[in-house]
Amino acid sequence: MIQIVFFLIGAVLTGFLTVFLARFFGHFVWEVVAVPAGVGLAVCTTLWLSQLVAHPPFMLSGTSPLIAGFCAALGVHVSRVWLG
Repeated sequence: MIQIVFFLIGAVLTGFLTVFLARFFGHFVWEVVAVPAGVGLAVCTTLWLSQLVAHPPFMLSGTSPLIAGFCAALGVHVSRVWLG
């Protein structure tokens, strides 16, 4: 049960940060760059915060926030190019 709550809080935090950061970066760079950067930074921040918890869920305990954020940003960029 605690893992489901942890997942939901992380998803809401990542979603909020993604929208906020993508809009913020959109004022300074192109949308093509702003959205993947917002996603990457949101994922990185959420994973970093999750590692501050005493006992994070097993899937997040050994994950590097920087690598996860980079992979998320790259995935968003590739999907936007393919779908765009």
